[in-house]
Amino acid sequence: MKNRYDELRRGTWLMPNSLQKLAMLEEAILIADKYMTEEDAYDARMGYTSTALECGCPERTFVSFAWCLSKFEKTPGLYSSHSILWHYKWILNQVWRLPQVSLEQIQSIFEDFKEKCLQYGYSLRVYYQQSMNLMLSQGRLEEAADYYRQWRTAPSDSLSDCRACEQNRFGSYYFQINHNKRGMQAVKPILDGKISCRSVPQATYSRVISPLLKLGDYEQALRIAKKAFRTLEGPEYLEEYGIFMEFFTVTDMNKAVKLYERTIHLGLACKMPLDRLHYLISVRLFLQQWSQAKRRKKLVESETVTLAWLDEEIGMLAAAFNERNGNDYLTAFIADKEANMQRLVNAYRKAQ
Repeated sequence: MKNRYDELRRGTWLMPNSLQKLAMLEEAILIADKYMTEEDAYDARMGYTSTALECGCPERTFVSFAWCLSKFEKTPGLYSSHSILWHYKWILNQVWRLPQVSLEQIQSIFEDFKEKCLQYGYSLRVYYQQSMNLMLSQGRLEEAADYYRQWRTAPSDSLSDCRACEQNRFGSYYFQINHNKRGMQAVKPILDGKISCRSVPQATYSRVISPLLKLGDYEQALRIAKKAFRTLEGPEYLEEYGIFMEFFTVTDMNKAVKLYERTIHLGLACKMPLDRLHYLISVRLFLQQWSQAKRRKKLVESETVTLAWLDEEIGMLAAAFNERNGNDYLTAFIADKEANMQRLVNAYRKAQ
């Protein structure tokens, strides 16, 4: 069975991230559990966790990561603290996307990560960054601002994101608190091509679209949208697809239709509740504008994806997060997006 295990692991090294790759890693895990060493099972699960995240199946990361974390805690000298904490920060950015995980459980996970950073000699820079993300997801802006300041002042180390990723997140922070000009200043080095990495500037393009529309810079928004859209491919970009669907709903309805029909199957298949919610909000914004005119074309999934179905699905998901978070932030967030969509449509039409 060792030969089969080695064959599976080698076969996944050059494969694109996909459900087929996940299936091969699942087989490798089964073989390792039954016939191989614990270290082999650990390595296979670490590979599975990163692959699940990158192929748009983040909900599959929790079980494999929890198994690895348990083994690391029992025999920490056997496994790399850097590797497990690098994976751990991915988990921090996913766990609050599940409404069934309570705030107390989330806080316990964050505190465990913090303790492990201190125990193994790492900076708390990542902890502050991820805590800021958590606060922003709940609309707790004062707490987010406090964590943002601590993030910016904490020392960087090998656990920190690269400079390009961090600069992208600086801009995203300002965009999320509606300081659009400061956000554009933060991402200017990225847009100017001065810093980049594997995911930047691709991850930056979608973040600047709405702020540019709000600032009335339609030419730059269109230029970036055309450039960015060619770089997106795969279920891991579901949120970005939604953002561009909103953009094209304002600027080019035909492209919005094409994007909807290209991605709706991904949105319907999405198992991560917050990611699904954000995408469906974008779909509803698109359909609200689409339905204002009489159209002969029948959209893909039109029997299922109706405004009534979207109202029910979005309402159910938002209510679950509001109950968990103890506020009505997501309801207000959705209402603000709808009002902003109509403002942008009116302003863009007037500018043409």
